[in-house]
Amino acid sequence: MEKQKNFKFEIKGKKGQFAKVDIALTDENVFTASGHTAHYGGQCLDEINKIITPNETFDQIYRLWKLYHLNDMHAGTEKQEKALADKFGGVNANIYTEQCEYLESIGLLVDNGYKFGTGWLKREIPNEDLQLIKELLK
Repeated sequence: MEKQKNFKFEIKGKKGQFAKVDIALTDENVFTASGHTAHYGGQCLDEINKIITPNETFDQIYRLWKLYHLNDMHAGTEKQEKALADKFGGVNANIYTEQCEYLESIGLLVDNGYKFGTGWLKREIPNEDLQLIKELLK
């Protein structure tokens, strides 16, 4: 059973106006987070980070979102994605062919038997952060 929780964070200089952030964790330990304001919705935590009053809970959620959002949907292994981050700033489906060509040129198109982009790989959340997510969901 998925656990889910909603948070409200006050918007700077807008008394009574809030940004809402939803977090969830599945039984398979897949983490998701999304946000909503009057002007934004969905994967907008970067925007919410700019407009809310400083808040420790949001800071924790934001860090976890950056690291683990949809941790079961990685197009590449850690080595493949690190190489693409170094060269292109990250994995980008809009330049998939170019990224595959680059990975092939450095001998990483197939890493440990996995060909980049042929499925979704899950990365486990380290126990310390998994426990923090569970605490946030209480």
